[in-house]
Amino acid sequence: SLMSNGLKSGLSIVQSLGLVAQEMPNPIQQEFNLVLSQNKLGVSLEEAFNNLAKRIQSDDVEMFVTSINILKETGGNLAETFDTIVTTIRERIKVEQKIDVLTAQGFYQGVAVMAVPPILGVVFYQSDPDFMRPLFTTALGWTVVFIILLLELIGFFVIMKVIKIEV
Repeated sequence: SLMSNGLKSGLSIVQSLGLVAQEMPNPIQQEFNLVLSQNKLGVSLEEAFNNLAKRIQSDDVEMFVTSINILKETGGNLAETFDTIVTTIRERIKVEQKIDVLTAQGFYQGVAVMAVPPILGVVFYQSDPDFMRPLFTTALGWTVVFIILLLELIGFFVIMKVIKIEV
């Protein structure tokens, strides 16, 4: 946004980079200072930006660098492109946060569903111990307990698989 505003006010790309290097906090300030320093030492701006993309492995930085390099060759409104990139990044962050919220909700719903059988077992044992005693004193009872635990474990892994969403 800062670079876009600088370009809209009539600054060049290098001057806009200088503005970002002045106004932003570290570590982005250091990275943009490094781009400016490389450019002052004779490295082309495209190569300096490519070096930035190599140092910072991020889809957002890659999109930023690619757009600058393409628009530098083909021409176009760089400020408008930066505004579009900013909007894209903000929307992606919103979607990722919403996905995080929904997956957390799914996880806790899964935990609640998985807690029902043990809680019911304790309630039944407290209310009628004679009814639940064969579950823990016979071979068939232990088999049923084992199957319950196995199904709970399978359910946990299925829930974890369902709520795992990669963006």
